[in-house]
Amino acid sequence: IILADCCHSGTVADLHKPIWDGYQAISIAGCKDKQTSGDTGKGGIFTHSMLLAIAQLSSDGETEYSVGKLYNQTLEKDNSVFNSAQNITMQCSPGHLPNQMPWPLIPQNGYIAPMNKRSIN
Repeated sequence: IILADCCHSGTVADLHKPIWDGYQAISIAGCKDKQTSGDTGKGGIFTHSMLLAIAQLSSDGETEYSVGKLYNQTLEKDNSVFNSAQNITMQCSPGHLPNQMPWPLIPQNGYIAPMNKRSIN
């Protein structure tokens, strides 16, 4: 899994190239190649959208989910919280689907995203 929250990062790994054949790889980038990634002043919009999505899934009692499910939840958080102009993008290596790859970094119960911590304090 490759994560890039930086400008012009849509195809950062070029997963369509033959070098990736036989590898299970997915990249999620904060924007398309011709876009810039927005910033909150305390980190990137993509990063915070993903952390809010992870917190929501945790709050919903999800203990296992796919990269695809997290990506869709990240897009929802980007739209509902930031309404950003950037397009968070995902690419998969040939023959792999995001809903078939488990997300490996699931936090313990009670995870609170950094942006949510600020609203609590």
